[in-house]
Amino acid sequence: MNYRPLRSAALAASLVLALGACGDHEATQVGAAAQPAADMPTAAPSAARGDSPSAAANAAPAASTASLWRGGEVAPLDVQVAHPNGVVLQLTSLQSRPMETAVGVRVVNGRKREVHLNRFNSRRAYIVMDTGERIYISPPAGNTDLTIPAGQSMEGELVFLGRLPRAESATLVLNENSSADNRATDTPRFQLDLPVAGGFGTAQ
Repeated sequence: MNYRPLRSAALAASLVLALGACGDHEATQVGAAAQPAADMPTAAPSAARGDSPSAAANAAPAASTASLWRGGEVAPLDVQVAHPNGVVLQLTSLQSRPMETAVGVRVVNGRKREVHLNRFNSRRAYIVMDTGERIYISPPAGNTDLTIPAGQSMEGELVFLGRLPRAESATLVLNENSSADNRATDTPRFQLDLPVAGGFGTAQ
């Protein structure tokens, strides 16, 4: 993984963690995502049922997006929180996909020590709905702790297993059992509300 030092306390440098194989040392994503189901080829219609290709093509998009938050569109976010230990977390986007949920993030580690957003990969990073349902993070194999070296930053996606469940509110939690106000911690706790209300349309 390629990291670059911060040039200032601002968001001057970033590590772009692009979608790709976890073994790619030039670009890696923050969260091991499977290929979105929407991008996978669909089976041809059955002639025995009398389905026409045009009818199947028209029905496929509706079937794949009907249950997705905002129809599967990428929603830009502008959410920021600064932890007292010197780490800044920004949320830049949210998207519900057929098999996963992706949260765009930008993280700046202003400390002189590395930090971990998913320490020990112990199911302490997740999105929880107002219904109590959770979807857990899927970290990359090469960095399951989501470690950011001292004085560096990264930008990419946090990928969670499963599409965003229907809910009126949802919260992103990182390092559930850690401290939200300890200046010395290397596992800062973050808890941010996600603006999901109204994104599912009329309840089914």
